[in-house]
Amino acid sequence: MILRDPVHGVVSFEGENGRVLPRLIDTVEMQRLRRVRALGMASMAFPGAEHSRFAHAIGAAQVMARFLARVEPLAAAMGSPLSAVDHDDALAAALLHDLGHGPLSHLFEEVFPGMHAHELWTSAAILDPDTEVHRALAAAEPEMPSRVERLVHGVHPMPLLARAVSGMLDVDRCDYLLRDSHMTGTRYGLFDLDWLLRSLALEHDDRGPRLAVEGSKGLPAVEGFFLARLFMYQQVYFHKATRAAESVLRSTFRRLADLVADGRVPAGTPEPIAMLARGERISTQAYLSLDDNALWRAVDAWRDDRDDTLAGLAERCGRRDLFKTASLDDIDPELDASIQQELEAIVEAHGYDPRYFAALDVAEVMPFEAPRIPEEGLRVVHAHRPPQALEHASFIIARIADTSFVRRRLVFPAAVREAVTEMLEAQRPGR
Repeated sequence: MILRDPVHGVVSFEGENGRVLPRLIDTVEMQRLRRVRALGMASMAFPGAEHSRFAHAIGAAQVMARFLARVEPLAAAMGSPLSAVDHDDALAAALLHDLGHGPLSHLFEEVFPGMHAHELWTSAAILDPDTEVHRALAAAEPEMPSRVERLVHGVHPMPLLARAVSGMLDVDRCDYLLRDSHMTGTRYGLFDLDWLLRSLALEHDDRGPRLAVEGSKGLPAVEGFFLARLFMYQQVYFHKATRAAESVLRSTFRRLADLVADGRVPAGTPEPIAMLARGERISTQAYLSLDDNALWRAVDAWRDDRDDTLAGLAERCGRRDLFKTASLDDIDPELDASIQQELEAIVEAHGYDPRYFAALDVAEVMPFEAPRIPEEGLRVVHAHRPPQALEHASFIIARIADTSFVRRRLVFPAAVREAVTEMLEAQRPGR
């Protein structure tokens, strides 16, 4: 199988890389990811951000193939060669790591708080004997589904592979930073993947080879990776228009859940979504029947619902009539609760229901989290001195280590913007 990709160029899953991947790619569960956007509502701010989880999965598998091409000779030279089983499991885990994402990716998990996280749905899809993915894996080797499922969650006897699938510098992040940057038309997520892979090294560990990076040439590439992650969250993932769009959709589903709780399921609501709104459990097959198309068909149907609140929110989604936002970054976080109460009062005074039209949006990420277990971290090896933990070898990483980047905003309808601005001015320092 040979594909062309806008990020990685020619992607080839042939030879040792083609033993399992082509069969997995053609399964109905993998093809579903073509209809799940990788960045959810980000296209409201970045029109090019229409790429799918499918494209990202292909990219992650390609990065894994390149990773294996680099580390397999190094592991063999250390006397700890990777087997063909290890090779195939790693590629399959990289390809399938996002299999359980719901419509609009992470946003779907947020609108139904009682629902399983996508990681658990990924496990269910891999382990369910009725899925094509499970059958494709089991056809290769009966124990492969259970091994791949564990590896997706970063569990493997060889730490090298566990960290490559789920770690601070894994193939998932290596692809999505580059892909999201390319598709949004930004440059914040760019880093030197070629040099990063070329700079990877291994060091001895009781459980097998452990991933490291050559300090003399690889440190800037690793620093660039973590800075790219920080910048993408600052400029893309936490963009105010994206967050505002997500807030509108979140309110839409909150209103849906309230209507369902009152005993009425609006016309056009898919049964799995109605069940989730009732807090009921759904089967793996029912969950996997949901994609972005199903969600947007439902939202479009709700635009004609007799409930004015649901119809109005759905109309906002369809017309990109987003809520407005106001930054709280220069206001003491201890005031957030009281400010939110004031916002709700303002919104209600203007005739809006604050349950759906007022929100305190807090977005937070830690670009580099120092591992609690030092052995699980990335080490920097030097020619003439002992290895160091990455956060000790790099002053840049030391500066951002264990530091959260936070964006705090109020979200509200445009009609109350002036009143909200006046309220916030009274809260700012010096007032």
